[in-house]
Amino acid sequence: MRNSLCFFTILVLLISCTGKKDVVKSTDYNQYLQYGTLAVQVKKARVEKEFWQQRLHKEPGSYINMLEVAKYELSLFKLTGDIQSLRNGDSLLKASSARLNNTDPELLFSLSQNSITQHQFRQAAFYNTEAENRQGDMFIIRLLQFDTWMELGQYDEAYQSLESIRDKTSFDYLIRRAKWEDHKGDLDKAIELMEQAFEMVKHKKKSIYCWTLSNLADMYGHAGRVKKSYEAYLDVLSKEPSNLYCLKGIAWIALAHDNNTAEAKKILLYILSQTTMPDLKLMLAEIAEVENKPAEKGKWIGDFIADVSKPGYGGMYNKYLIHIYSENPSTLEKAFVLAQRELKNRFTPETCDWMAWVEYKRGHYSEALRFTKNYVYKHSFEPAALMHTGFIYAANGKQEEARNILETCLESTFELGPVAAKEIKEKLASIHD
Repeated sequence: MRNSLCFFTILVLLISCTGKKDVVKSTDYNQYLQYGTLAVQVKKARVEKEFWQQRLHKEPGSYINMLEVAKYELSLFKLTGDIQSLRNGDSLLKASSARLNNTDPELLFSLSQNSITQHQFRQAAFYNTEAENRQGDMFIIRLLQFDTWMELGQYDEAYQSLESIRDKTSFDYLIRRAKWEDHKGDLDKAIELMEQAFEMVKHKKKSIYCWTLSNLADMYGHAGRVKKSYEAYLDVLSKEPSNLYCLKGIAWIALAHDNNTAEAKKILLYILSQTTMPDLKLMLAEIAEVENKPAEKGKWIGDFIADVSKPGYGGMYNKYLIHIYSENPSTLEKAFVLAQRELKNRFTPETCDWMAWVEYKRGHYSEALRFTKNYVYKHSFEPAALMHTGFIYAANGKQEEARNILETCLESTFELGPVAAKEIKEKLASIHD
């Protein structure tokens, strides 16, 4: 009887495994892997930038010309990922604002948003304050305050700014309320709010439709609704064939859900042929690890480090660098220095998790536990932070808590990816032993 039961259990497991259907079909999106789709937009932006640059050369003091050049530089950054375009655009915005003695709230709003993009969060807070002092639009100021306070980990201030907005049915309020609910760990509520926001704009401007739906696609994936996530990405691509963000999302589904490394790699290499996205190289490194190609993995990681070490990136990719450096004993000190810098820049559950992980890797288990217990566990609902917590608890002899935490992490293997999922399973096996 016991043997029959074991056989039945194995059979059920085999059926459930083989019954898992792949989501990604190349015929759905091959048409979007066409060279030249993005090039048209890039060429148009460069032509416009050149036009306004020539006018600026003739009138060097014209802040109008500066603003136009800045607009197209920032557009090129969004299209190509070229960090120099972001720096150029930001510099021109600052010069334009200076010409007006920093009295124009609209310019201060743009500078705040650019500062957030560059992870200069305290600078963003400064621009928000300046805009308020210049009697800027309080609705926009409250939105930007929320964005900035969330990044800085000043959650009480963020919530107060959000709730001070009178129109609780506006699109801008809803998408930020969704972010707040996600931060609090209520992903279902966050999705519900984002869907409400999408309903408001689904018949409006194409760009806002695509932005909202691509964010919803991410959230569906985090909630384990992978097919719905995939369909949302395809919907966006049908309207914006050059939306590389959605192609990246599809590549992740191919890797993390379908285990189709060849298809994921094909998509990622296409995106890299069109734009500069350093983090794509880390996805390619993960694919190489899954395929057991250590030399290829090392190459992609080396390329990533070389890219983000260039002037202009600042601390935009410190999260990834901390993780990479913490994996090698020879670079652990680099990881520690970067983690300290991030904590000083913004003391959040996320940055505390980075420091906890570095301390764990350094063998400072009690210090790692102090960070994760006080500032991370039940403060952050990110699967990666939860995984780190499980490992740290296990290192401190808290085996039962570690096992419960890591088993919970297995519910988020799609978001964590195949490499992390494997590490979690191996750690659970060692705990059970």
